[in-house]
Amino acid sequence: MYRHVCCVLAMAIFGCGGDDSSDGPLGGSLTVTGEVVDFQGGAAVDTSVSVTASGITPAPVISSQGSTFTITEIPENSIFQILASAPPTYRATFSQVVEVTSSDVSGVKAPVVKETYLASLASAFAVTPTAARGVLIVRLTDTAGAPKSGVAASNVVMTGGPDLEGPFFLDANGMPAPGATTSSASGLVVFFEAAPGVVSAGIAANATATLDMATSPVAAGSVTLAVAKVIDGMGPMLPTNVSFANTVFPIFSGRGCVACHSGGGAGRDLGGLTLDGSANLVYKELTVESTTRVKVATPEASTILTKPLREEPPNHQTATFANPQDPDYLKILVWIKEGAKDN
Repeated sequence: MYRHVCCVLAMAIFGCGGDDSSDGPLGGSLTVTGEVVDFQGGAAVDTSVSVTASGITPAPVISSQGSTFTITEIPENSIFQILASAPPTYRATFSQVVEVTSSDVSGVKAPVVKETYLASLASAFAVTPTAARGVLIVRLTDTAGAPKSGVAASNVVMTGGPDLEGPFFLDANGMPAPGATTSSASGLVVFFEAAPGVVSAGIAANATATLDMATSPVAAGSVTLAVAKVIDGMGPMLPTNVSFANTVFPIFSGRGCVACHSGGGAGRDLGGLTLDGSANLVYKELTVESTTRVKVATPEASTILTKPLREEPPNHQTATFANPQDPDYLKILVWIKEGAKDN
């Protein structure tokens, strides 16, 4: 995605992939190909498009022809969104999350939403959207990825600023269903007036289900698409008695962090952090060499956890954790909460 990706500007902790060869982009070099399609019908758009990648820095190089696009030199273990534009018929739209691990990805669909469709939604739900806010459309799914009906509005909670309006449910055909209090067979729900930045799923006060949704970007005058997996109950159980050597330390190689944090050449010791040494060395790097990487008093504020999460603007080469429900995020979080022991 970049020309000579080297993470030089990132104060990174995680997320640059596993290929650390000296003759290619730091973190690996993968390719994503796909096309821009109409959100409602799914057909390729028949107008000129503009495509960018949101969530990876520095700025990517992308080629497009007609409705198709190719993104090259993407670091391994990357999570990002595609922002597609096809004016004046379509609103600029962020896709659902795109996730690459160790191989190329093809057939990606980057939907764009018609201006007329958005106007029909706003009219049906008696909302007056402003140009300074964004629209969020979420598809609720079961654990297998199929659209989920019957999800109560009380369980569909999002962050997104104090002016967020919704949830408003759509019917089985993706059209407005004013007055509906649960999701339909489409699983679609819409929110208006999302604040620019990022949006994520919240937890209702008396939730009977938990939403697992990637943290997603919001921009003024744009649409954000997301998928939220509905999990009955209060979400994943937290691990206990987390060992640094046996549980936390292997995450750094498993998620590709060592490519940018090996200390083995220019650009490979980002943030002054080395993660490919022994478990004892890495433990000291995290807990002794810095006061911000691990914060026992405020675990969630530890940069070992905040840097790999999606933020807008990005503060890291790429996101590694889609959200704070990522199993590896939870392992590190619990390890810190348990005192960040050298165990």
